Amino acid sequence: MPQALISLSGVNKSFGKLRALEDASIALQAGEVTAIVGENGAGKSTLAKIIAGILPMDAGAFNLDGVAVTNWSRRRAIEAGIGFVPQSLSFLKSLSITENHLLAKAGLRLDRKTTRAELAEAARLMDMSPDFDEPVGRLSLAERQMGEIIAALADGARVLLLDEPTSALGPLEIDRLVAAIRRLAASGTSIGLVTHRITEVLRGADRITVLRAGKVVLDGDVGGLAGEDIARLMVGDRDRSAKEKTTSGSTWTRLQVSDLCVGEGDAGMLDDVSFSVKQGEILAIAGVAGASQPALAEALSGLRSMRGSVLVDGVDVSGDAARAAEAGLAFIPENRADGVAGDLTIAENASLFAMAGKAFQRFGARRRAAERARGVEIIEAFDVRPPNPEARASGLSGGNQQKLLVGRELAQKPGVIVAHGPTQGLDLAASATIRGALTQAAADGAAVVVLSADLDELLEIGHRLVVLTHGRLVAKFDLSGPVDMTAIGRAMAGLPAQETPA
Repeated sequence: MPQALISLSGVNKSFGKLRALEDASIALQAGEVTAIVGENGAGKSTLAKIIAGILPMDAGAFNLDGVAVTNWSRRRAIEAGIGFVPQSLSFLKSLSITENHLLAKAGLRLDRKTTRAELAEAARLMDMSPDFDEPVGRLSLAERQMGEIIAALADGARVLLLDEPTSALGPLEIDRLVAAIRRLAASGTSIGLVTHRITEVLRGADRITVLRAGKVVLDGDVGGLAGEDIARLMVGDRDRSAKEKTTSGSTWTRLQVSDLCVGEGDAGMLDDVSFSVKQGEILAIAGVAGASQPALAEALSGLRSMRGSVLVDGVDVSGDAARAAEAGLAFIPENRADGVAGDLTIAENASLFAMAGKAFQRFGARRRAAERARGVEIIEAFDVRPPNPEARASGLSGGNQQKLLVGRELAQKPGVIVAHGPTQGLDLAASATIRGALTQAAADGAAVVVLSADLDELLEIGHRLVVLTHGRLVAKFDLSGPVDMTAIGRAMAGLPAQETPA
């Protein structure tokens, strides 16, 4: 095998107590597409960002053109021809592709004509023809994605790292991108393709690195591998037969979702999503983090315009967050900053949605006492620290803000709970507390929907699991007994729906 352009070995990377990568290795060759795959949290984006100089590694060896390098940085990576296109696109929407590229080159000689010619040549290599002068905000999502890749190539990238480039693209756009990637590799560019979609790996990659829980479990050629092999490696073997789960057995449907659509055309984030959740039931929704899960969570809670209907205990709350709350729906957002008011105290945050209650109707000492009592109740139930109801929420750690948020929502005894990534970024103890609270809420009669990138979490607390892929619900599983993990892996990885149980 020829000398790798980039090779890493023995890479370790932690974020606090979370070990993102452990003894990981990878090599990127000129003229090859290397797929970096794994489920959410496996460490694939972290590995790509280390290669791109965005994140430092804690330990390990980094070689560029066979020479060991230290103090690797984003600036050095750019100088070495390492391009990186993030999943969350970085172009400013008010500027054109040309203007965004000029902005990124600030400090160098700014020449619009030369820059435009460089972009045109890169576009020719990809057989693409985007409008370089139209404001990015007016371009389709696919055109923006292609524009960022073209800009990276125009900078002279010989190694191009693409982080989930197809997560929000439709089938035709994915076909075009895969074809463009193959053309770039044929011209000598090395491609690192971070993806969860196995079909794209089998169609477009030469080599594959599979990560699971931060460790490389496969590094080799794609040839000879079947989609089922990759899916099994991604999720591993997990015994889910030990914990027996029971529901209330109620036939009362508390949440009914019918024909829910968000977005338009191939780039639609949700397409014809329908499901129901009964009293006492927890529905787990799995899928790779991207546009579809946030769109579904916000549509269910009335925060996003949509087509179709969402009924809470028979009340149509479609697209109306106030009506959803009145009907008894509680929403735990993925971003805790969207749910906690940092300038208010723990007690004030705890009481935000209880102000209409009798104890909160009068101003003065009585109201403050009621707020404080509610704050103390949540502090004790969820171990919020510091245990001071007068402490400002902005001074709490992220984990304690999350516990405050969950405690406040569940204190209302809602009939329906939509929780998006409820334990994201929390330690084991805090995660166990919140999972226990959601389980208890279901036992008390609520219908609970949990959307999460943590498959273990979903398998632990869910009664049923559905998989959201490409904006559609493609498979469903009963979690009351043993589960076919390979089938779940195949569904999450976007393998044909007919090959997974429905």
